[in-house]
Amino acid sequence: MIIGEGLPFIHDYVESLNEALKAHSPQDELTRIQRYWLSFVILGLLVTNTLCWARFERFSGGSYATAAICWMFKKAKVAWDMLLLASVTKIIERYNLKSGMLVIDDTDSERSKNTTRIAKVHKIRDKKRSGFFSGQNIIFLLLVTDSLTIPVGFSFYEPDPGLSAWKKEDERLRKKGVAKRFRPARPARNPNYPTKVALGLELLRSFVTLFPHFRIKATLADTFYGSPEFFTGAVEITKQRQVISQIKKTQLINVNGKFIPAMKFFENYSGKTVETRLRQTNKKITYCSGKFKVKSHHKKLHVIALKYDNESEYRYLIANDTTWFDSDVIKAYAFRWLVEVFIQDWKSHEGWDQLAMQRGMDGAERGIIISLLTDHALHFHDDQLDLYKNKEPGATVGSLREKVMMESLMAFIETIVTSDDPKAMFDAYSTKISELFELKSSIKHMRGIDMEKFAPAS
Repeated sequence: MIIGEGLPFIHDYVESLNEALKAHSPQDELTRIQRYWLSFVILGLLVTNTLCWARFERFSGGSYATAAICWMFKKAKVAWDMLLLASVTKIIERYNLKSGMLVIDDTDSERSKNTTRIAKVHKIRDKKRSGFFSGQNIIFLLLVTDSLTIPVGFSFYEPDPGLSAWKKEDERLRKKGVAKRFRPARPARNPNYPTKVALGLELLRSFVTLFPHFRIKATLADTFYGSPEFFTGAVEITKQRQVISQIKKTQLINVNGKFIPAMKFFENYSGKTVETRLRQTNKKITYCSGKFKVKSHHKKLHVIALKYDNESEYRYLIANDTTWFDSDVIKAYAFRWLVEVFIQDWKSHEGWDQLAMQRGMDGAERGIIISLLTDHALHFHDDQLDLYKNKEPGATVGSLREKVMMESLMAFIETIVTSDDPKAMFDAYSTKISELFELKSSIKHMRGIDMEKFAPAS
């Protein structure tokens, strides 16, 4: 038995996953070896926080070779496109989820400037520092319920290179003072490079199609998705009216027949300050609202100017369904923040940002699928299930991962002490581990350099 092999909750999760695959399509069933491999990879990712096969080999004490683990990832006939669906299906069943909100957001992952093999890498404006970096942009669809929050879909975004080249040239000519009629016309978008809004709507459509009986209470997204295209599409797809997002302070709203910036209208009102409960925490907020025709949307929307206790400027929420109370719109939109929590957990504890093995499009998508399955698997942990049954808040990903690491170590120790010859097994593992963890030369310690030669010239 290798380190941590067969932790019960991972075994149960993978078996449950396989049941869902068989129910959907018998030919998608995982073989015994594939189930064994997937269990090992999920455990390896939780313990090492990477998708690095070499680290998995060391974690296994040499029981698995890097080449063998990698071969299964690249070549095994696994229904990769069905794994996340099967996992979501089982979590919905186990936690008896009936309704919730869908949240869309995207995140950037910085990659090497010289990479040529990682899929969908492009130049991204650095939001924290000036300039740009090479990276990937991933759009997530998150399901938020009164019991738990889980990722249910993702998609890679890549800008249209033709449009990017046109924008760069158009900006150069504008700076030189070239009139618009003499500048190249904007080219049509290449359908192979859909917009973020289009990808977000496709994620919504996929979830609604696969889970037609799940009741969606609202669709939430940040300012980037506060466009008429997104609002109209989300309403048509989900068959419910409430879509909540934000608009910029410069967006025009119709006040008494005249369009003025939202900021200019609301700055004349001090707003109502109340203490309310947002995401299970009491918060002091100030807000004022109205129902206005938003020029960019060509329709009347519920507009709310909102700021938290520690903020000096309003943010401007817009809601498609104008029949909701102000407080309900504010409380619902507060759940959008949970996607930020998920992304932080995903990057910090679920392997994606740490040496992700993702050459090519297949590698990139499979890498994310495994990391999201790892997130789902933690909901099968006995402690997490007990918290749910007792109607208590779920445990954090970080604390669960720490417990899994300890359980893995204890399982390894138990394997040795319960063996027929504990001393011999311990010696065998010690030898394997010593061979796997080789010391490497450091350029910091420059042995053999004669520093006595460095002296003033005589």
